[in-house]
Amino acid sequence: MWGKRGEQRFSQRYSQATGLQISTYSIAALGGTGTRFASMYKNGHRGAALLLMAPLTAVFGVIGIGMSVVAVAVCRVPDLDHDYGWLAHRGPTHTVWFATAVAGLVVAGGYAALSMIPVALPALPLALLLGATVFLGLLSHLFADALTVGGGSHAIRPFHPLSPHPFRLGLVRADSRPANALLLAGGVLCQGLAFAVSVGGTPGVVA
Repeated sequence: MWGKRGEQRFSQRYSQATGLQISTYSIAALGGTGTRFASMYKNGHRGAALLLMAPLTAVFGVIGIGMSVVAVAVCRVPDLDHDYGWLAHRGPTHTVWFATAVAGLVVAGGYAALSMIPVALPALPLALLLGATVFLGLLSHLFADALTVGGGSHAIRPFHPLSPHPFRLGLVRADSRPANALLLAGGVLCQGLAFAVSVGGTPGVVA
């Protein structure tokens, strides 16, 4: 159990670190694990990844679907800063430089792995495709976070430290369940429409 004073201390520390206010009811709902609190945002990030990848699904069809799955799988990697106290939330891991570095490592690792397979495969193109997919998946995280109303140190600064300019649309609260659900539903819908286009177009559209 958190206890009344423990809830208050956690609320104060979280608010100082993130710029968001949370109630003791939200803390009590955690049950001391943090699982429920974290899950309030994952659907929104998944939806953003699906939306960003939809044009590629329209172009590449089944391959695009596979790319979208990869993007969804990695879209929450920037939030690893929740697990390390020395990393500021929405700090270094929420920049294009982090996304580029991770994608570069994926390209290098993917190329090395594909090159060792005893089958003639276009190792470099496939590795580059995988790296680009990972990059877009990570980029979708920044886009989703930019939709939220967080300000100050909680704002997204994708080009920091070269530019301190924040990228923030401020449309919804990060913990808005309707907004997260709507974003996920929109991503799934767009993926479905994109796949329909890839396999022959939507009904009523004349080629």
